Amino acid sequence: MSIIIEAITRQHNRKAFDCGVTELNQFLQQQARQKAAKHISKTYVAYLDSAPATIIGYHALTGYSVTTPPDHRSYKKYPHPLSAVKLARLAVANSQQGLGLGERLLVDAIYRTVLVAEQISAIGLFVDPMSPKVIPFYQQYDFLPANPGDHSCLEMWLPIKTCVEIADSLCD
Repeated sequence: MSIIIEAITRQHNRKAFDCGVTELNQFLQQQARQKAAKHISKTYVAYLDSAPATIIGYHALTGYSVTTPPDHRSYKKYPHPLSAVKLARLAVANSQQGLGLGERLLVDAIYRTVLVAEQISAIGLFVDPMSPKVIPFYQQYDFLPANPGDHSCLEMWLPIKTCVEIADSLCD
């Protein structure tokens, strides 16, 4: 069995998805397709090729405008705001947690960020972890604090250079 990741469609069973977090379940069940139709965000679902209607995980991406870039020195001569990609949601079904699907979905989001950056430019991929417990997951992929001086802010980012390195490593 292999895992497929593709844009959400009517054929995917959103109602049966449960990751254990009400907010993430409700987004997929009630908002994901509508936001995609209105070009607000794009949701990508993962499923096993043997059960294409059963969603086992998802991530949602959206455009993002950065008014104060995390690395001020690199971007101080550029006009603001700067374009980026936001990983708005990432969730794995209870039945698949701990099996590496979260990593697979994150890598897919990074790869899609590189594709966006090649077309219209983006300084990186940003994410707001839902809780401090999730931060180590992102840190293992070299995500950095978006506001290093503000310890109340959980926002993190992955510079586009690192995104490209990760995407390139997939092609090797």
